[in-house]
Amino acid sequence: MTLTNTAPTQIGKYEVLGEIGHGGMATVYRARDIRLERLVALKVMHPHLRGAGEARARFSREAVTVARLHHPNILEIYDYSGEDSDTDISFIATELLTGPTLKQFSDAHHEIPAEVAACFVIAIARALSAAHAEGVIHRDVKPENVLLHEARTVKLTDFGIAQLVDAQSMTTTGTVLGSPGHMAPEQVEGKECDVRSDIFALGTVLYLLATGRLPFVGRNPHQVLKQIVDGTFTDPQQARPSMGGELRRIILRAMHRDPTQRYQTADELAKDLSGFVAEVNIDNPVATLAEYLAAPGEFATRFRTQLIERLTQRGELAVKARDIPRAFDCFNRVLAIDEGNARVLEALTRLNRSTTLQHGIVLGLVVGVVLLGAWAVIRKFPSDAPPAASEPPALATNPPIATRSTLPDSTEKEPNAGRSPEPVVTKPPVTTNAGDAQSVAGTDVDRATPSRAARSASRTSGTGSDTPRRVVFQPFPANVSIAVNGSAPTPFGPSFREVSLPPGAHRFKFVGGHDCCVELELTETIPPGPGTTTLAPRLKFRPAALYVVSNVPADVRVGDGSASGRSRTVIDVPLEQRLRETRTVIVSAAGHTEVTLEVQLSAGQLATVPVQLKPAP
Repeated sequence: MTLTNTAPTQIGKYEVLGEIGHGGMATVYRARDIRLERLVALKVMHPHLRGAGEARARFSREAVTVARLHHPNILEIYDYSGEDSDTDISFIATELLTGPTLKQFSDAHHEIPAEVAACFVIAIARALSAAHAEGVIHRDVKPENVLLHEARTVKLTDFGIAQLVDAQSMTTTGTVLGSPGHMAPEQVEGKECDVRSDIFALGTVLYLLATGRLPFVGRNPHQVLKQIVDGTFTDPQQARPSMGGELRRIILRAMHRDPTQRYQTADELAKDLSGFVAEVNIDNPVATLAEYLAAPGEFATRFRTQLIERLTQRGELAVKARDIPRAFDCFNRVLAIDEGNARVLEALTRLNRSTTLQHGIVLGLVVGVVLLGAWAVIRKFPSDAPPAASEPPALATNPPIATRSTLPDSTEKEPNAGRSPEPVVTKPPVTTNAGDAQSVAGTDVDRATPSRAARSASRTSGTGSDTPRRVVFQPFPANVSIAVNGSAPTPFGPSFREVSLPPGAHRFKFVGGHDCCVELELTETIPPGPGTTTLAPRLKFRPAALYVVSNVPADVRVGDGSASGRSRTVIDVPLEQRLRETRTVIVSAAGHTEVTLEVQLSAGQLATVPVQLKPAP
């Protein structure tokens, strides 16, 4: 049978029921196996590719490769027409998945709980482990190639560009295969790929699910690929503080620029993620994922309460065990989820007092040793004879009670004396843009809490009086970092909402997270006397970028008239009210039926929309 522009009614023993979707190589139909009486997905190669040798070979390789893989999280192959089929249609019949794709699901659920994000990736990692065990490297791991099934699990699909470890690559020299936003650096640079390339791609999927955004974005593929090669992306915990330090560590290791520093196997990644979720009593990630997919909203609401309780308990146990960094990590996560949690704030207050007291005891003992030594010297020598020169004993600069970044500054008067003590919150290391995404700026000793940094800035600003005044930040949007008097920008959040500054002129810079807003600088004069100064700047959103890819040149316009342009060109769409907005987009071309669709746009980010225009009847 010859395949035309209209959908076929039957292909072999398969009755075609309707189109599911299409891509660059094939169209997927919902079909029924009339012999076995079961529904299938029929992936049919585009007619114009049937004569292309490499396309046919790739299509055949996908069928043969996936047929040898048997795993509950990998799409199952039922049938293949074969390269030497007597029909002019090449097809692959697979199990019919209910969908949607993981990309569509994540677009609709921006705040997936961190532990649930881990459960998603555990399932995908296990699927990759099964493929890797058979010598198959996927090379195109992305949310679009993961489908949800029956609202209970996920399946890894589309092995179209998979590479067999023992087979020669079919890729033409200089050609890069894969999806720009999820490719490993070595894949971008055209170097040899191995299982660790799939792990990097899976790390980007974990980043997306855990933060609600992609790590690498740009106005064009070139910008995205450069970021990947340079290892430039926003620290995941800065993007979403509620994920905690442990998941941040896992993401950064999976996405390490150097393959030797990544997880070396998918099993290793799955094991670390399983340990992460086990800390909050998730012992069966498969069952938890099914429970979440059955009712995401209800699960998230219920799980939030459970998570706060479990993290609080873990933090309190860590305090008893004197594991201060772990206690702070647990408490920080709780405050990122519920910033007014009285139980945690009280625990932090007690912890800060305890560490301050013990720090004072340590310093007191050291001072006592020094004085005792001096007294012994005085006893040894007559009062009219100078004592022999001696080296003073070394002072303990980092007592084992807690890192210095978690201790109050005992050398200066607290500007908020008399107020309730604020919790001391440790900050994650800040990744630099030079070279490796995992290189860290400074050490724990070098990094100070925001309040201390602001006080340091106030001492050097030359503003005169030392009498401090509270400056409270209320920026819109809240996803910003703030620099005071030239200091390094600090993310606005539960641990940084205000500073204390002396009267006078001070410089403030507000930088929108993930390039969502136009940077704002202002100078504010802080008046003398007690009280509070509130800074509530409104940052201007950067326009969203819309890129429509259509099968024929077409006109593109946004339904509200705010923007228009042509397909395959970047169209700037202004956003006024929210970081993310859903807009109606209309695509039209002469002689074709107009297409209207809803597109979610994000400030400062590129949205690529494929559109298939059909000839007008």
